[in-house]
Amino acid sequence: GYIRRWVWAASLFVCFAAFLGPYAFSEDMLWWICAWMPLLAVTIVSESGRSEDCGMAELEMATRFSLKSVLLARMGILGTVNLLLFVLLLPAGTYNSPINPVQAACCMLTPFLLTAYAGFSIMRRFRGKESGYLCAGAAVCIGTLVFFLHDGFPRLFEADYLVWWAVCAVVLVFGTGRQYCRFINEMEEMLWNLS
Repeated sequence: GYIRRWVWAASLFVCFAAFLGPYAFSEDMLWWICAWMPLLAVTIVSESGRSEDCGMAELEMATRFSLKSVLLARMGILGTVNLLLFVLLLPAGTYNSPINPVQAACCMLTPFLLTAYAGFSIMRRFRGKESGYLCAGAAVCIGTLVFFLHDGFPRLFEADYLVWWAVCAVVLVFGTGRQYCRFINEMEEMLWNLS
């Protein structure tokens, strides 16, 4: 009950859709899974802004647990679930594919982290429900970009580009962490000024 039902439903839908693709079509479908990964990132980003979207941020700030603790608990729960889904989807990404699991992991993490980075950047600049819509729009754009990259540049998903995928993933890990920390600090400063 701590996490909204649509978040669980969206996570299961993404997992089912991404898992079904490689086994339904007997070809390399890593790009298909990569295109669904941004929607998993939206579930985490949208739950981070839930307190403010529902007008509960000030009330949560007055409770026994700090707002930072509430947000970290939500992120921990959803992060663990998304990690499990990622581990389940990794073998599907390497199914019928000549690439190794490390490259598949880098290819799957990059759109996920790019969406998380964009989502936290959006949530820092926009408040309320419009930020959730903008984050969902960013996820759809990034997922669509993966489809276009596969059609226009199919070699990007080959083993030759492993280094570039890995570099992008590492840069986005640090960038997303920084955006998240800034998001938390700015939210606490804003709530402190309101109270």
